[in-house]
Amino acid sequence: MISTINRQDDSTVSPLGVEGAPFEVRDGASKIARENNVETRSNEGAGAGTGVGTSSGGVGVGTASAASAVGVSGASGTSGSASHLLKPLNMEMRHGFEDEYSSQHYMSLLANNFFIYYDDKRHNTSGNPITPEEKAKNWKNYQPILDWKIMKDRQKTVSAAVVLCLNLGVDPPDVVKTHPCAITEGGINPNTFSDNKKCLQAIGDNIQKNLENMSMRTKYKQCLDPSVEDMKRFLNQLRRSSKDERILFYYNGHGVPQPTQSGEIWVFNRGYTQYIPISLYDLQTWLGAPCMYVYDCNSAGNIITNFKKFVQKRIDDDNNENHDISAPSPTSAYIDSIQLAACRSNEILPMNPELPADLFTCCLTSPIEISVKWFIMNSPLKKHGYYNSLYNENGQVVIPGKLTDRRTPLGELNWIFTAITDTIAWTSLSRPLFKRLFRQDLMVAALFRNFLLAKRIMPLAGCNPISDPPLPEINEHPMWESFDLAIDQILSQLLKNREQTGNPATSLQQLQFQQQQQQQQQLAEQNRNGSANNPSSVPTDPFIMNFQHSTFFEQHLTAFEIWLNYGSQKKEPPQQLPIVLQVLLSQVHRIRALTLLSRFLDLGPWAAYLALSIGIFPYVLKLLQSPAQELKPVLTFIWARILGVDYKNTQQELAKDKGYNYFLQILNMPMPTSTNNLAPNFPQALGEPHKAMCCFIISLFVRNNSTNKKLIFSTQNNLTVVKNLSSENPLLRQWCALAISQLWDQYLEGKWVAYKDGYLEKCASLLNDPIPEVRTSLILALTNFLPDSDEEENNTNGLGREELQQQEIKLAIAVLKLIGDGSPIVRREIICFFSKFVLKYISFFLVSAFGQLEEEIVLIDNPNLIDEVRRNSPSYGTIFSSVWKALLILAEDPHMEVRSYAEQVVDYVLISLNGSKLADIVNEMEIYLLQKNVTVMSGNNSNGIYDDNGSSHHNSVHHMNNSIGHGYTDLKKQKDANLHHSSLNIKRSTNGNITTIIPTPIDDSSIHNGKKRVISTSSTVSNNSITEKLRNTLSIEKLLRALNLIDENNENEITGHDSQLSLNNILKVSYKPVSVGYGVEPVATTPRFKPRNTSSKPELPLVSGFFDYSCEYFQEPQIGIQESEETGSEDYAKRLWRRNRNELIIAETQQQKGLAVTGNWNNNTGILDNKTQPKLLKFTQFGDYLLSSDDKDNITCFDWNANIQLCRFSNGNPFGTKITDLKFLNEDDSPLLLTGSSDGTIRLYKNFHSIKDLKMVSAWRGLTDLLLTSRSSGLISEWQQSRGSLLVTGDVKIIRLWDAPREMCIVDIPARSTSAITSITSDQVAGNIFTCGFVDGSIRVYDRRLSSRDSMVKLWRDTSKSRTNSPIKKIQLQRGGFRELCSGNSDGSLNLWDIRLDHPLLTFSDTRNLMAMEIHEHAPVIAAGSKNVNIYSTSGDLLTTVKSPFGYLTNRTSNYLSSLTLHPHRMMMATSYNQNSQISIYNCVETSAEAYY
Repeated sequence: MISTINRQDDSTVSPLGVEGAPFEVRDGASKIARENNVETRSNEGAGAGTGVGTSSGGVGVGTASAASAVGVSGASGTSGSASHLLKPLNMEMRHGFEDEYSSQHYMSLLANNFFIYYDDKRHNTSGNPITPEEKAKNWKNYQPILDWKIMKDRQKTVSAAVVLCLNLGVDPPDVVKTHPCAITEGGINPNTFSDNKKCLQAIGDNIQKNLENMSMRTKYKQCLDPSVEDMKRFLNQLRRSSKDERILFYYNGHGVPQPTQSGEIWVFNRGYTQYIPISLYDLQTWLGAPCMYVYDCNSAGNIITNFKKFVQKRIDDDNNENHDISAPSPTSAYIDSIQLAACRSNEILPMNPELPADLFTCCLTSPIEISVKWFIMNSPLKKHGYYNSLYNENGQVVIPGKLTDRRTPLGELNWIFTAITDTIAWTSLSRPLFKRLFRQDLMVAALFRNFLLAKRIMPLAGCNPISDPPLPEINEHPMWESFDLAIDQILSQLLKNREQTGNPATSLQQLQFQQQQQQQQQLAEQNRNGSANNPSSVPTDPFIMNFQHSTFFEQHLTAFEIWLNYGSQKKEPPQQLPIVLQVLLSQVHRIRALTLLSRFLDLGPWAAYLALSIGIFPYVLKLLQSPAQELKPVLTFIWARILGVDYKNTQQELAKDKGYNYFLQILNMPMPTSTNNLAPNFPQALGEPHKAMCCFIISLFVRNNSTNKKLIFSTQNNLTVVKNLSSENPLLRQWCALAISQLWDQYLEGKWVAYKDGYLEKCASLLNDPIPEVRTSLILALTNFLPDSDEEENNTNGLGREELQQQEIKLAIAVLKLIGDGSPIVRREIICFFSKFVLKYISFFLVSAFGQLEEEIVLIDNPNLIDEVRRNSPSYGTIFSSVWKALLILAEDPHMEVRSYAEQVVDYVLISLNGSKLADIVNEMEIYLLQKNVTVMSGNNSNGIYDDNGSSHHNSVHHMNNSIGHGYTDLKKQKDANLHHSSLNIKRSTNGNITTIIPTPIDDSSIHNGKKRVISTSSTVSNNSITEKLRNTLSIEKLLRALNLIDENNENEITGHDSQLSLNNILKVSYKPVSVGYGVEPVATTPRFKPRNTSSKPELPLVSGFFDYSCEYFQEPQIGIQESEETGSEDYAKRLWRRNRNELIIAETQQQKGLAVTGNWNNNTGILDNKTQPKLLKFTQFGDYLLSSDDKDNITCFDWNANIQLCRFSNGNPFGTKITDLKFLNEDDSPLLLTGSSDGTIRLYKNFHSIKDLKMVSAWRGLTDLLLTSRSSGLISEWQQSRGSLLVTGDVKIIRLWDAPREMCIVDIPARSTSAITSITSDQVAGNIFTCGFVDGSIRVYDRRLSSRDSMVKLWRDTSKSRTNSPIKKIQLQRGGFRELCSGNSDGSLNLWDIRLDHPLLTFSDTRNLMAMEIHEHAPVIAAGSKNVNIYSTSGDLLTTVKSPFGYLTNRTSNYLSSLTLHPHRMMMATSYNQNSQISIYNCVETSAEAYY
């Protein structure tokens, strides 16, 4: 059974009392409901401490208690131990937790809410926008259509030539007509006219009128039965008046012979005695280009075939420099000519007397009339006279209404026809061809829509229309059936109306008279109301008033909705999309259509591009003028999606008619507080998420567009963006800040307004926002407020230079406080801010860098003078010195991308310093530091540099030394005389510790006088460079010795090609651990990390991709459930499998709790070789993974079930530091590995079991003031999955509480002790109580619900004389069972505690020198030992002893226990011993019966 996870927003308080938000916490998959007969995770904690149930550990403990009551032997394997009865085990919940944990309401809340941390998009992408490689890999989700907007390619058909060659009364000689034969032309029967000229004129007028219905703006001219001279003059004049626009050439050749084989068309001589051919070449020359040709004549295909040949001839002539000077248009324009022909080369036109003679023309100019006629002709009801009552006096079926009025039957049928033909074209044609024929020109689009009808009808009459460009066959497209249904519905209503009225069929003249009366009444009503387009005016015809509109659009909207609801994940474009576009014209269905369109756009960028390519943009642009309140939410969403994929092509249109005011007004509207994202059913009421979309739209509207910024600041609502910074919705706060950043970017007037109105200070005061994205956005805004150039600085328009500098310094101070932020994206944006700050004040930073070099030398030579040197430094105590030191710290940041950004700024300053007039002395100082630094690294001290007091100088000199080089020999004697002409270009290797210094020459002229700003540099490396000297001086032997990779007594020199062989010998597999240096193993990279280009000097200011990354939010699905929660998805299936696996393991291990007391722990099931000395071991709860770390920075992942090594990588520690803690996060799902190091840094990894997929998701400095001493315990931590909290401490006087959703430090809790903390543990369910053990042997209990000063609620001191000042080795609170709290001192004493009591519940001793201790998370057993591992029950009984498998070793220290860990659920144990690389795995099994005798 799957229970849905409750979503939480920014203002919601979770059952555990932790504030959460959609931006803060990504809720995971649904929690699996626990079976009633299995102990659940309420008391087990399950590693993550978040699972909940109803049992309290009674199943397993009860089994153990029953075993002890029987009287079980001490266990086999216990050396010299006699059988005895075990003491009764505890059967009560400790610490008073039973009341809280037995609450059914509390348990259900925990069971239904499970949060996955550090799995947000910012962690999986490092806040970087998607790369082109990822877009190419996931091309189907993007499919960009960059040319969706019709701009320069758009043309208008400004003129049309209607050429009729009918010669009425005289049939052409080459066609034999049937009798009876089709005779009507243009809807007129020539037999009804006595004068052929008048008849010809009437035919021409009718055709022109029908063409005008398609495009009123086109100028039409007729040329009736022309001669060659008339034709030439007529067409030449038409081209001159049309200039470079398109001309429509319509040719009706029913009264002349067929076109010749060469494509010549026929006209007459002046006396109409001869047929005169006109060459297509001449026709092209007269008409020019662009042009669209329509040929309604027999064998029209000959014209199209030869037309292309003549175009090719023009191209060939141009290539031969024989251009036709008489042609009015360039040859390239002829290539895009469009042609429609009534039939193929070997076909003649239909002669069916029931059809018009110009059937092709009728299809093109009056499609509705011919469609109705064709429908009736092919209806089986016709022969029964079903439609006879619909015919008028002229034998025509007249559909009431107007083509342009969609409320009438005729207008609605035409509307449906447009939607259907658009759909057929969109689903049948390629996207470029559809755009060219149906979106660039209104006349061309109308003719091609009607041409699709001709391609459907005329083949059934024995004639196949063709075109250039050619179209596919669309005769059998299923949408034609929908059109037939619409015609049938209207005809049925007409018949029903005739039956009800009983009147004879209305004549055409009567209908026209009624329509004229309706128009006059409408005009009079409009004049009275003063409106030219009064929507209240409706037709007054009784039939039209009672007309029931077709369900066509409603049905297709339903089909579109079904596609959205039930379409597969690999969705193909829906064929209803063009119909949805047409529905936007209807007020009745507009809201529903827009809502469905919003859901479609929510599918991804491909959907937005598809909608834009089909022509949605003009519709939604026009809707911005609508005052309708109900349109605002959906229009805002649609516009956010459009700008999310292409803002550059929409900025200009938004500026027209002040469309941007639509969104500014929404920002200024009061709205109910809501932090929820869009619900599955799209909201019809505005909320704060819509305000966030408006800010997003405004930010892209003004991005890189100073004109639009001026428009925003010229409105009265220009400050509404800033006012929303205090919103409770995190998304709105983020986009308010990002909109401000774009308004300030390179726009001085906007900065001036913000400064004078106090909004700059407001932005700076909000930098401690709980949401990392909001903090990053605010820093980006402050970065864009800094001057962009000297020109901007010198044109402040009243803002004084000193005043501006004061504001910049205030901003730098405010931003400087965030360098210890827990979010990498925040720290990266801080560096971007300081890069701009450094670029402006480069001369001050050169002084600060020089002063720092001087301090480092003094610290090495004479530390007693450091205070005096600092006081005498010009930069001492300035903001520039503080920023410089902060940049040096960030240059050693544990996060790879943050470190890379900081290195670029530091390198820029150092290169500039080496290119300044101080180059000589600076180079001397750097070489001296290199010499001293290699001395330090060559020693055996692995913990840093210690002075007489035991304190370390490592932190003070480490960053600067890393900035100028590590591990190099004495270069001072080999200093080149021209060294001062070089600057330092710093490159960092993958291990983050060894840097390469490449000198690059800089001309003194590249530094400005006064400001000393570096303009340019060269990356050329000379033969006498420092790099060459390093290669010649530093041998591989010295490097290996410096990294402790070879023995100091080894006198064999390693040279040349033997180095690789020797290194392989060093790393040879053996039970004895090898010493591997730092960074030897692969280092995990951060997602989307791009290494910097070290071949050239860094360019400042740095710009992150955070804004583009944030814009991607509006390209991703937001409506409905997430992919991982959708039943049937791959992510859902994987998550469900993991839940089922977890449940199976829990159910399996519940029965083993009694076995832990009665079983045999000496069953060695495997030995794993770690290669190096394991120092920390950790089992995962549910996967078969065992993690180990050594005394440096190497981490190894094993599969203990298969006895194989899966992955080995480097933690990236600086030289002299080590890994001091391992933890797992999100163990109920995909676990993350947390590592803590002795330098105070914390790193988080995902996919730690695969070197291919390994990624660092986050890293930060958990403790900033750890002392690196020889006895340092480094950073220790406690992770609380239920609270999303990380407690970190160590050799400090505080316990720092980090909040995972906020990625920031919440509080520093005073330890209330002068001793260092050695161990920390906490309650994993509620997470309120935590306990710390200290070096002086004391234990303190803290309650985080109290204020930090009063949080210590219990203090236990060890008063025994024999155990005075015995440090706490470890203290641990069970996650399951009865929550036993066990501590172990270094002298071997073990204590069980209850936080309600002042003294221990139980005390017993293990050995005289306790090396490791751990209590099982759920079973009542404790493992502790020095040389051997003793297994105790929680009642103090020794159950068994697991002897060292390496007892035969003679070394006195090698057989001491190095590390020990118990599996959280299984009855398993892993151990390792000193000076041994092997890890032993033990599994508790049932004791055989022989063990009791």
